[in-house]
Amino acid sequence: MPAAVFAARRADLDWLRVLAFTLLIFYHAGMAWSGWSWHVTSTDDIAWLREVMRFLNRWRMPLIFVVSGAAIMLALGARTPGAFVVDRLKRLLLPLVFGMLVLVPPQVYLERLYRGQFTGSFFEWLPHAFQGVYPSGNTSWHHLWFVAYVLVLTLVLLPYFLWARSASGQAAQGAAGRFIARTGLHWAMALPLAAATLWLAPISHNTNGLIGDWYGLAYYGALLLYGAFLFASPELLVALQRQRRVSLAIGIVAYACLYVVFFAGAVRPVIAPELRLAYSLLSAINTMAWLFAILGFGHRYFTRRPVFLAEATEAVFPFYLIHQTVAVIVVYWLLAAGAPPVAGFILTVLATFLGTWCVYAGLVRPWSWVRPLFGMKPLGVREQGALPRPYGEPINVPRAAPRRTL
Repeated sequence: MPAAVFAARRADLDWLRVLAFTLLIFYHAGMAWSGWSWHVTSTDDIAWLREVMRFLNRWRMPLIFVVSGAAIMLALGARTPGAFVVDRLKRLLLPLVFGMLVLVPPQVYLERLYRGQFTGSFFEWLPHAFQGVYPSGNTSWHHLWFVAYVLVLTLVLLPYFLWARSASGQAAQGAAGRFIARTGLHWAMALPLAAATLWLAPISHNTNGLIGDWYGLAYYGALLLYGAFLFASPELLVALQRQRRVSLAIGIVAYACLYVVFFAGAVRPVIAPELRLAYSLLSAINTMAWLFAILGFGHRYFTRRPVFLAEATEAVFPFYLIHQTVAVIVVYWLLAAGAPPVAGFILTVLATFLGTWCVYAGLVRPWSWVRPLFGMKPLGVREQGALPRPYGEPINVPRAAPRRTL
């Protein structure tokens, strides 16, 4: 594929990316009062907040991985495989390592301090920052697990992404998308997710820790592939747009069934072995229904790119890297001050947004040497990975002109 003229990005993809990652700030701001174990957890919980977060859990990370699958194709563009791998190492591995060395240790320190596992200043604790592996030790990637999974899965699935960008791959995906759009077979995409939940979850361990997390690798790998496929199939996206209300209704009914049968307000529900098949199928259908609804509404309404969207899209990844460290610091001091739960949650949301923006605007965005540490291009370097046409449209690959014979 020639590195020719590069065109505009998809507005709906950027909108969904910004909104999906924005939800993470609200989610992590609420973890301290959810009743679930977190790095710094209040003894008081907010029941209604936990139920909102439980609902978000069904589709927030799947949406991020679906959007990331499409973004991988956008980043691949016309690059050679080697150039793409080098770019992914720069844009993902470098921020992951930097985050583990700089952004995560303050979170672990405050956790140890809050739980009475250490007394002393951060600088006194720093020599212990990389002793052992979390949770028994201190070395961790915490919320940056997503970066590690996307990097590993991108490299493992690279042969598919390379095929998908080729002329034959796009033709095959287009034909498959048209067939699925006419037959409604997109609902079969729930089956691999259900299979991972049913068969791999029971034998997996080390959740979000990569090694041994067979369920997470299979589940999120499938969602990356779904994102690459869905955004390469214009007819299928149009079908999802037409059926967005049906998908929304199915998602509401499926979640209501999940809640009544399996959750019922329990803080940590336990799924009985004899109900795992029903739970796996219903959970997968619920997840895909919400994804289809979100993609359908996004394709219908997220058609314009206001000026702020370009800046927000650039800021998303640095915000993701920074936000949880800010949230943990804010929560620690609010709990130490005895802030009421609801007020603490609201203040954490506002302070996390403001604190993350201050770090980003003052210490990251203006400095060319800092930007790569947060997955950004240095100042003055233009993006080189866009697709030759808006992603999802057919690409006609020009052939080399025949040589003239004299």
